[in-house]
Amino acid sequence: MRDIPAMVSRGALLAALYFAGAALAVVFVRTPGDVVPFWPAAGIGYAMVLRFGKRYVLAIAAGQALVHLLLVPTPPLFLPFSIGSNALATWLAALYVNAHTRQLRLRTSDGFLLMRGGALLCLVSALIGSSGMLVAGMIPTTEWPRAFLQWALGNLLGTLATTPCMLLLFGIPRQDPTRLPPSLAGRRERLLWSLLMALLLAGAIALAHRTSMYPLATATLPLALLLWSAARFPPTFTAVATAVVTIILTLILGLGIGLDHTQRLESLQDTALLIASLVVVATIPLLLAASYHERFLAMAALHERAMIDALTQLLNREAFEERARQRLASHEGPLSLFYIDLDNFKLVNDAASHAAGDEMLRHLARVMQTEFADCDALIARSGGDEFTVLAALPVEQAMAVARRVLDTIEAMRVAWQGDNLRATASIGLAVSQPPHPSFDALLSQVDAACHEAKDLGGNRVLAISDNAESLRDRSRMVRSALEAREALDQRRLELWCQPIVPLMHPPQPQHLHFEVLLRWRDGEGLLRPPAHLIAAAERFRIGPRLDRYVLDTTLAWLESHPDAAARVAQCSINLGAATLVDEEFREYLAARLRRSSLRAEQLCLEITETSVVRDMTRARRFMTQMRSLGCRFALDDFGIGFCSFGYLRDLPVDYLKIDGSFVYALPNSPLSEAVVRSITEIAHLLGIRAVAEHAEDAAQIERLRALQVDYAQGFAFQRPLPIAEFFGVKS
Repeated sequence: MRDIPAMVSRGALLAALYFAGAALAVVFVRTPGDVVPFWPAAGIGYAMVLRFGKRYVLAIAAGQALVHLLLVPTPPLFLPFSIGSNALATWLAALYVNAHTRQLRLRTSDGFLLMRGGALLCLVSALIGSSGMLVAGMIPTTEWPRAFLQWALGNLLGTLATTPCMLLLFGIPRQDPTRLPPSLAGRRERLLWSLLMALLLAGAIALAHRTSMYPLATATLPLALLLWSAARFPPTFTAVATAVVTIILTLILGLGIGLDHTQRLESLQDTALLIASLVVVATIPLLLAASYHERFLAMAALHERAMIDALTQLLNREAFEERARQRLASHEGPLSLFYIDLDNFKLVNDAASHAAGDEMLRHLARVMQTEFADCDALIARSGGDEFTVLAALPVEQAMAVARRVLDTIEAMRVAWQGDNLRATASIGLAVSQPPHPSFDALLSQVDAACHEAKDLGGNRVLAISDNAESLRDRSRMVRSALEAREALDQRRLELWCQPIVPLMHPPQPQHLHFEVLLRWRDGEGLLRPPAHLIAAAERFRIGPRLDRYVLDTTLAWLESHPDAAARVAQCSINLGAATLVDEEFREYLAARLRRSSLRAEQLCLEITETSVVRDMTRARRFMTQMRSLGCRFALDDFGIGFCSFGYLRDLPVDYLKIDGSFVYALPNSPLSEAVVRSITEIAHLLGIRAVAEHAEDAAQIERLRALQVDYAQGFAFQRPLPIAEFFGVKS
């Protein structure tokens, strides 16, 4: 009930607007039997019914009644036809449009839909109105076709000229300000455009004064300026300008301003030519404006797709980094960078499916948006299960928010096919003060902190100041991994060899037993030891690539030096833990050995005790397959890991390499001697030969022989040499 006064007020206003449009066309009427060639009220009524609803056809009826009451008296018999033609036709046109779209948008397809609805309006209105004129005796029967066509054409021009303008002014389509294209033109350009349009229209009036011919060409003169408007100005400006220009041109050409009445529109042919030219003026600029707007929206959608992660609707990595750099460069307060990584997220994907993992990520994105809602934060999904947040928070508040995020994630339950999925996360946090460091430096710090938090068990937050030494070690490890990758790419790795010497019988120079060791040269050409390089490669998943390089290069060198290869009794090559469970490496090694001139029996693969225990099933499968080809295996660094003799029964191991820490202390440590004796005795019991690493002097060698250790390796016999020098091959 409260809406009724508002509806009445709006209806009265719309009726007045309709009346004003009709009054503009009344100037065309000279006799009661005239049919106006231009009826802008049709477009006004069409727009207001589309905007406010079909009940406002009553405003059209009221406006039309006022027109006949105050401006154009008509026979009483014609009055219901006149009122009904406009109201009913508009109602049907709106019904047609609403049946084909729920919401009008500024696009060419909706423009053509409006045109089809407008055509229906024109035909229905013309049919009812011209029939009413015939019934009321206002025209003879022979004039009915002419009246029908003139009525339809007048409504058509009025609809095309005013409907788009009125819809945009009424707020259809409703525009999101953030999705509107920016205006390409400033005030000066608009002022220049308006001045030129005024001059063109004034020229059209002057031309009408000087000629007795209908100057139809003047209808197309302003078209160039309207096309300019469509390309440079907002759509509403173009729609209003098009409506105003069309009305003015219609008045100029239809009324023959400055001409005698005999030169006004008389024939149906003149009317059709005039309306055709004005239809072009009224439609082409608006279709072009809609096309430009559609193109902008398409480009905006592509830009948004390039900036937004499709799964979570957060910023993607590239967009986040760009905005984060801008904020770090300009922000004058503290900024906190969070790096959030789910713990063991792969288990969710493997156990419940990737669709379940995606659902969990969407839930996590909503958690981020909620927890950082009041922090002026940039939030991004920067990886598979990794999120990055840059917020304007000091260190105390940042730690509090990080802990709250962890608690929320731990308490989160994601329903999936009758189960509740759970997760925890690790967070790396860095807080900076102005002048802020570079984004890359800050990201490197929080990435290291996050991974350190995961190494400590996960479900915790670690700020870069909490464990600075450990984070520095990790940063050094990361740099080593980058150096390893670069050394691999540039082939700055070298093969060195060290002999493995038998202790219980004299060595035979013609049958060499040795281990291949890796050295690498840095960017300045300096030779470097491999310890950090290999550890970093193993940790950052480039170990299989490194091992493949060493194996292939070793085999290639021996294949190219057949005399050296003939002296090889056993060539030992180290494999990392990741390589041991790499299915592709297993296939590669089998294929490489099949095409090698070196026999598989000459190759011994050294693996560490800890790498075997990490995945016993895969390790056993790998060793069994390689043993079937003829390869030998050595268990390296034995004694410092789990030191369990039980699993040795199930592993096809040929050598146990006793860790050098026991060998080094052998002459002075009864404990070390006991460990070496135990390992040797168990090895012999299992049919395995024992090898002592890092033997450096004669006293150690003597004790090893006394303990019946089979082989020894170390500086006491020979320091590592480049492979060519080891075999005595001149380069």
